[in-house]
Amino acid sequence: MKRLSLLIIGLVLATVSALAQAEFGMRVGGAYSSLIQHVDKKVESGGHFGFGISGLMEVPVYKGLSFRPEVGFINQGGSYYSQHSPAGMEAHNSYSYYSIQVPLNMVYTFYLSDIRLAIFLGPAFDFSLFGKMKTRGTEVSTDIDFGREEEPHLRTFDFGINLGMNVEYNRFVFAISNLTGLLDRRTVKREGESTLFQNNVTFSLGYIFRK
Repeated sequence: MKRLSLLIIGLVLATVSALAQAEFGMRVGGAYSSLIQHVDKKVESGGHFGFGISGLMEVPVYKGLSFRPEVGFINQGGSYYSQHSPAGMEAHNSYSYYSIQVPLNMVYTFYLSDIRLAIFLGPAFDFSLFGKMKTRGTEVSTDIDFGREEEPHLRTFDFGINLGMNVEYNRFVFAISNLTGLLDRRTVKREGESTLFQNNVTFSLGYIFRK
């Protein structure tokens, strides 16, 4: 019991010490997102230009290694084909929607003179909030009812892998990242129809409030 208590106290002190060294920042930028599917053994993707704004915290772990969780508000989307028939896919659906995105990145930083270069990798969680969709031919935008098991609505939750790099100079940061969704976003899939994945490539500028 005594050893367990000492272990818990040690973990708490280590956490407090790490958080005391934590630095904060924010990023804003543009993104090219797409919904990716396989149609007739070919990869099809429909793109959407959006934006993102996020806050981040960087916690040092060991030497150049750090942990960087982020919370972002993003606009993403894309387009895809549905309603499979012998003649092919009959409906083309376009999306623009807003999500809360939470990447949990491990970051390795190295230095070139007074420039900080970093690469980062980690899991990312995506919680879709609201947005619009439009099917070609109707040209009428309707609300996306996330989680509703009816086409062409989408699932609420996504999980993916975030990979990127950033260059920092004088506390200003330029970053490029790619988030690849790993979960099928479709709530309904008929025979012959493909899975659907969200992918985002983001270019952003930011500022780190270093001590």
